[in-house]
Amino acid sequence: MREEELKRWMRLGLGPKKYSNKTIKKTITYLKFLERRLSVDLDKVTLEELADILADVEDAGVAVKTINNWIKYLNRYLLFRGIDKLKYRPQWENPDVFFYVPTDKDREKILSVRWSRPEIHWRNHCILLVLFDTGIRIDELVHLNWQDIDRSPEGVPIIHIRHGKGAKQRVVPIHPKVLDELYKYRKYYRIDSDPNAIFTTINGRLDYNYARNLVKEAGKKAGVPQFHAHAARHWRAISWLKQGINLETIRRFLGHANIKSTAVYVRWMEMQDSFSEIVKKDKTFGGWAHKGPEYINKKGGDE
Repeated sequence: MREEELKRWMRLGLGPKKYSNKTIKKTITYLKFLERRLSVDLDKVTLEELADILADVEDAGVAVKTINNWIKYLNRYLLFRGIDKLKYRPQWENPDVFFYVPTDKDREKILSVRWSRPEIHWRNHCILLVLFDTGIRIDELVHLNWQDIDRSPEGVPIIHIRHGKGAKQRVVPIHPKVLDELYKYRKYYRIDSDPNAIFTTINGRLDYNYARNLVKEAGKKAGVPQFHAHAARHWRAISWLKQGINLETIRRFLGHANIKSTAVYVRWMEMQDSFSEIVKKDKTFGGWAHKGPEYINKKGGDE
């Protein structure tokens, strides 16, 4: 980020207006935070890439009010760069219960995707396995090292997450079958460009944007275009809930600071149950088997 140029631009009113020193300082602080939080270079990221990243963040459960606050500061920098503004998100009640959660069938399709080169296929397949199995964030995944694989005192295979959100560390369980696939990948297919990193390219450790894009590519190949990395985390949380796993246990392994963040999955399940009850019991117009007019798209809105 071109900090000094931005300060001058804001101070002299070279943009839409002159800003106070307090506003300039707050803007710089926020933009530095957003570069870290969103893993972007504000001098290089495009408007389309930023919009895509914010869409993922919103689907990950960040409040619309928070995202709109971020957009306010991001738009100042975009305007400084001479780029169009990001659009603010419409705010409405309870948007969190409508995020996308892959079905078990979606998961099977995604894990069945193949890439032509064996080393690429096994790396990408293991990335998808780890995301679905552990529910870790994509940024946490790319920072994983082989030394992070361990066992709990009870002998359960675990992974140390040393680069969690907010610089917090935790451990998460990893299924032995997934661990076996990781070691198979390491022995036969891994590109040895970084001695420590689990997931690599020919240039070294896999980076955030590369990993994020390959996960989206897997969704498209599987015929599940709405799939993204955080959706695997949603699937893991819902799957644990359906199996009766305690909410506090889920909070701990997902790395949520507050159990209110985890409780969104309970509300999601309650909403699905509410819709199912209506479909099952409401016979006012003769049942719900009819799929509706052709002009209603898959997301439920007009084309």
